[in-house]
Amino acid sequence: MPIALAAVLDTAAAGPLRQTLRTAIDAGQPICLDASGVERIGQACLQVLAAGEAAAEAADIDFTIVGASPAFADMATLAALDTLLAA
Repeated sequence: MPIALAAVLDTAAAGPLRQTLRTAIDAGQPICLDASGVERIGQACLQVLAAGEAAAEAADIDFTIVGASPAFADMATLAALDTLLAA
């Protein structure tokens, strides 16, 4: 079951997002994030997602983002992190 991302992924959301990803990676669980409800995302959370993807890959854990909202997709592309969308 996908983990729904918050509507606003700003600097304040980066810490909790990082912890959610770390917990799943430490447990060896595949990570599937639902980005359909994201209305705004900042650089800090994009960096957390990129680091989470890299950590999951290093641990041989599936990492996917599904249902990217237009706001999420636009910011990921603008930050040259559109590989998150292809994951």
